[in-house]
Order: sequence, then structure tokens, then C-alpha cells
Amino acid sequence: MASTDSAVDVLIIGAGPAGLTAALRLQQLGYSVQMLERSANWPRTQIGEALTPGVRNIIDMLDANVAMQAVPHLAGLATRLCWRSQQAEIIRHGDAAVVNRAAFDTALLQLALQRSISLTMPAQVQDIEGSPYDWQISIKTADGVQQTHARFILDASGRSNSQQQYACAPRLSAVWAELSPAHIPTGMVNFTQVEALEHGWLWGTRLPDQRYRIMLLSDPHTAHQQMPGQAEQWLRKQCGSSLLFSDVATTPYASRLQACVATPYLSLDSWQDGRLKLGDAAFAIDPISSSGVEKAMRFSLQAVVAIHTILGGVDENADENRYELARHFFEQRLTETCSRHSYWTEAYYAQAWCSDSLFWQERSGVKDTGNAETASAHPLLFSLREQSQQLSNYRPIELRPLASFNPYLPLRIHPATSMVASYCVVDDKVEKQLAITHPSLERPVSFLENQALLPHLDSLWQPQSLASVLKKLEIGLGAQNAQKITAWLWQRGILESLT
Repeated sequence: MASTDSAVDVLIIGAGPAGLTAALRLQQLGYSVQMLERSANWPRTQIGEALTPGVRNIIDMLDANVAMQAVPHLAGLATRLCWRSQQAEIIRHGDAAVVNRAAFDTALLQLALQRSISLTMPAQVQDIEGSPYDWQISIKTADGVQQTHARFILDASGRSNSQQQYACAPRLSAVWAELSPAHIPTGMVNFTQVEALEHGWLWGTRLPDQRYRIMLLSDPHTAHQQMPGQAEQWLRKQCGSSLLFSDVATTPYASRLQACVATPYLSLDSWQDGRLKLGDAAFAIDPISSSGVEKAMRFSLQAVVAIHTILGGVDENADENRYELARHFFEQRLTETCSRHSYWTEAYYAQAWCSDSLFWQERSGVKDTGNAETASAHPLLFSLREQSQQLSNYRPIELRPLASFNPYLPLRIHPATSMVASYCVVDDKVEKQLAITHPSLERPVSFLENQALLPHLDSLWQPQSLASVLKKLEIGLGAQNAQKITAWLWQRGILESLT
């Protein structure tokens, strides 16, 4: 069949939450977008139903609240946790939700179609030719091969077996099945349950369709050693040895057993000139936090900032500085996402009651799971290590109470404070701004109260009165912001009182 030519600013491969978030945000910024989805069946079967509170801000930014109202969800489920000890504790939190992922993805897709974002489905990329910002893509569809021209390509096609994947932790696999409503024990109905076991951990929750999902996360090598080829028996054995899931160890399943790889990783080729990776194509985090969907969507927004920084000018090839700003920002946010989640995960694994067993020991400390020569040579891994080291060195401090502040003592910037260059988002583009660092800060800070701190603080390195400090800050920040920022700096020891 004859090919059909089209031209867009950005071609996105994959219509999951990461790809759809990027598409909706790019359109808001005025770009034309075409999406490709390889699946012929929609909605697709998905896991990742647990959504953390941060997704709300993303939905707000995409102006997608109305579209999300019809998505079946359960909110306010308490969590029954058996982690630090073999005694169960109840944790109540009202912000998280469990959604029907097929409906969630479909709602975002329908919103994209309503906003006239082009979708080709089912479709696969057959060939990519050309050069950055002038790509020619051959797309195989049910009707033949189509040709599309695009300035940028975003790969949101999901997890692959690329040689460029760097494992951020030891191997992890997930197996899961579902119980029908009639087979859910009464005591489990209103709880999400999480339990640490010697060889992994169990997670379970009621779904919006009232079925109950049970999932086991474990080392696939251990499962193969102990019960080769018997994934269901392995899951049932772990349930039988648990406190929270023992009642369903022999319960018949309402679905076939499913499995997937769950090892956290970072794709080292996530940035290529004119081609970026998003979502599972770029990285995967340990599922212990249930924040994978949020992290993928949030990173898509950051990728859009990088793209807008490059394409937002008259000629994307004319300003090398814009390109470097975008690249550094993209890669920094990518490694920051992975390193921060790994740091939190390692600490959480170390708290498990069975942390002395091999499964937990392998995951409760900073580990180098990749090739040392590759790690030392690749800038992304150098950045990953650098950020991990910074997190390891950071020690939260107790804020000084404002009641102890003496307004009659002179103030100055603490000598441990320094200034560094930091990549910030201003008007949806990347800018390099001066930021302050201090032992009390987890990361450099450029803005407070939506105001750039520097150069407003430049004059505070010398001792001066509170009145003088406020007067100088008021000039650029306003009286109210000057007071808030002074209090914030003093509580963290960045602004010190001299006796």
C-alpha cells in the first residue's frame, strides 16, 4: 500500500503513562505530536495499580482531572505491615490510591485523542534514518508502511533487554495472581498488606473490580534453586510461611499466574542526540515503594523540559549552550531519580526483621552490580555514584525553633555555606542558576518562595543586624518573602547568629 507522509515535532513510541504524559505536556507547550502503540488490544493488561499522592500534581499540570474522574479507584485503604518485626502494625494514610490501570491508561489516551494528538495503533517502527531534528521514520501498520518526519523521537516502549542497561540492585522477579471476591478472607478485604519474609516480600491489595491481588517479590535464582519450574507452588509456599497471607496459601486463584522481571536498572543510552528514552525504557525502580508510575510520569515532564529547551528556540542547532543545558538537566534528573530511590530502598530493606538473611543483606547496602570498568568510564554512572555518595553523607538536622531566635544579635551566612551552579526550570526551560549548599541541605537550593536566592544573599557574608538583613532582602524579594526566607535560613543554620 502507498505510504503516507506526515511531519510532527515529536514522535513518541509507546502509549503508556510515560509516553502519554509527555504527549499531553508537549501539546500544552505548542508542539505537534504523533504517538505509536504496538499493541493491537486496548486496554492493555498492566500492573502498577498503586498510585502515590504525587500523581495528583501531575494530573493537575496536564489538566486531566476531569478525565480521571471516571477511573475506578479505591482510596484510603489502610496498610497492614509486617516488616520491622513479625508483629503486624496498621498504618493509615488517605492520600494513596489503587486504580484500575487499564482504565487509568485508557483515560489518558482518550484525553490525548480528544486534544487531537495523533495515534497510530497497532504500529511499529521499521526503520529510522536521517539525523537529529530531521528524522525520517518508517512505520509499519496494518495498512502498510507510513513515513513520518520528526524533529525529536521519544522512546517510551517499555522495558527491553538492551546491553546498555545497568542493574542498580541484585536481580528481582515478581509473580502474582488474583483471588475472586468470594475467596477473600474477611480480615484482608479492607487492607493493603505488606510482609517481609526470609526470601523476599509479599504484597497484596484489593483492586477496584473487588478482586484481591497477591504478589511475591523474590530473587529468581533462589526460586529456581528451591522449586524449579514451580512458580505457583513457590508463591503458595511463601504465603503459607507468612503471618498475613497464610489464610490464602491454598485458595484457588481467579486468574492465571503471571510473572515479570522487577530488577531496578538504568539505561545508559537514555540520551542520544534528538532521541530520548522515557519510563521503563529509561529506568526501573524497586517496586517496594509503589511509586513507579509516578516516577515515570514525573520524569516524562522533566524530559519535556529538556526538549523544550532545545526546540523552543528559532534554530535548535544554533545554540550549543541550550543543548548542553538540556542534556545535563535530563541526565541529572535521571540519575537523581535512580540514586534517591535506591538510597531509600536500601535503608528500608535494612529495617526488615529478617535483614540478616542473604536476600536482604544483598539489598540493604550500596552495591556495585555492574562492570567496574564500564562504571568508571560512563558519565551517567559517575553521576549515579556521586549522588549516592552525597546522599550517604547527608545527615538530617533538627530545625532550630524560631522561639530561640535573638533579634538583637548580628547575623551572617555560615562559613560552611557555599555556592554552586545548579540546573533549574524557569518558564519550562532549563537555566543554570547559582544555588547554595550547606550540610543541612539535602540538595543545592536556588529558589525559595518562587524567588531566586542569589544574588540577594551576596551581602550577608558579613555580620549585620536583623533590620539590615531584612531591608536588603526586601529590595528584591518583598517584605513578606524576606521574613520567610530569613527564618528558613536561620532554622537550618545557613544564617547564623553571632554572640
